[in-house]
Amino acid sequence: MKNVYIPITVDHIARVEGKGGVEIVIGEDGVKEVKLNIIEGPRFFEAITIGKKLDEALAVYPRICSFCSAAHKLTAVEAAEKAINFEPREEIQALREVLYIGDMIESHALHLYLLVLPDYLGYSGSLHMVEEYRKEISTALDLKNLGSWIMEELGSRAIHQENVVLGGFGKLPGRETLERMKERLKEALPKAEYTFELFAKLEQFKEVEGPITHLAVKPRNDLYGIYGDYIKASSGEEFPSEEYREHIKEFVVEHSFAKHSHYHGKPFMVGAISRVVNNASLLYGRAKELYEGHKELLRPTNPFANNLAQALELVYFIERAIDLIEEALAKWPIRPRDEVEVKDGFGVSTTEAPRGVLVYALEVKDGRVAYADIITPTAFNLAMMEVHVRMMAEKHYNDDPEEIKRLTEMVVRAYDPCISCSVHVAKL
Repeated sequence: MKNVYIPITVDHIARVEGKGGVEIVIGEDGVKEVKLNIIEGPRFFEAITIGKKLDEALAVYPRICSFCSAAHKLTAVEAAEKAINFEPREEIQALREVLYIGDMIESHALHLYLLVLPDYLGYSGSLHMVEEYRKEISTALDLKNLGSWIMEELGSRAIHQENVVLGGFGKLPGRETLERMKERLKEALPKAEYTFELFAKLEQFKEVEGPITHLAVKPRNDLYGIYGDYIKASSGEEFPSEEYREHIKEFVVEHSFAKHSHYHGKPFMVGAISRVVNNASLLYGRAKELYEGHKELLRPTNPFANNLAQALELVYFIERAIDLIEEALAKWPIRPRDEVEVKDGFGVSTTEAPRGVLVYALEVKDGRVAYADIITPTAFNLAMMEVHVRMMAEKHYNDDPEEIKRLTEMVVRAYDPCISCSVHVAKL
């Protein structure tokens, strides 16, 4: 008797950025095949900036994504400044980090409340939740609007920020604006704590429990954060950012326009839970207290812990932004920009975007971009994500196909993928 194969297809994964799908083939004795199909067409952001003047290229890179344009802008600028051998003043770096945190707050709030929470409450989308879960939707929008406002004030607008330039900022907001920013962050802290308490109650599916190698940037200054010059693995290994190509290998897969990545030959994970796994000892304040009280839920073996880790980071980054603003105000008035000399060179920046490690490598020759390589968190995560989708399907292959679709989509959403960002083409 022939084995009967049943295809289960999700043409479009709902509530994620970009176009992706899941294809599962089930036989009588289990799962035969799982593919995470990235359907977004190739994007040529690296190629189209080759030969452009450096400042022109830096205006192009944040257009890669509207979800995390500040992350792209700030990482690209740091890579460029490393290439030309320029180091910004501490107060400039502090305010750039506040801008980056605005991106983190907005992205985490949108993901947790509008993309993930409907799954747990039995809704197809967040709009259907408004009637019964007004507090949750209100909290989401308050946090999202705070993050957007921070990016608007420091970056000139909420998306595709132009105010960060080589040497600093085009202009800086007044002292009164920064004082108001600090107060709004303080007002938002209870909402972030509420978010953590809410997501601490939600199920983390044991079907996908298993060993995961986590990679994250090793933060500078021994403080949990965004910027760093080394990449750290949960295995204990560390390596300089410039050596990323020696340790992480991208490769083409037939079913996806986005390449997969392996660390020393195996899939790995980046993101909020990876940051917590590698750098939890550097937390402080209320976030550290929440972490200590909920360690058992922030498990390194479960991708669903990424949701709770993002909620923890909302608390941490709000507190961190308050401290950074106070540091900047202590040095007020601040000169917004230093003159830079654009020289030939090569620079690599690795930062922690909302979804995990973001890499920019830029070579500058005669004031123009001669080489660019950009690898986003979702591109790093795809291979591990596919492993977890398969694990979920294998545990439920006898279930109703609609239930299999629901659960495998939840796995993907736990990673908070930015699918459009993941597709890149660079001649290496």
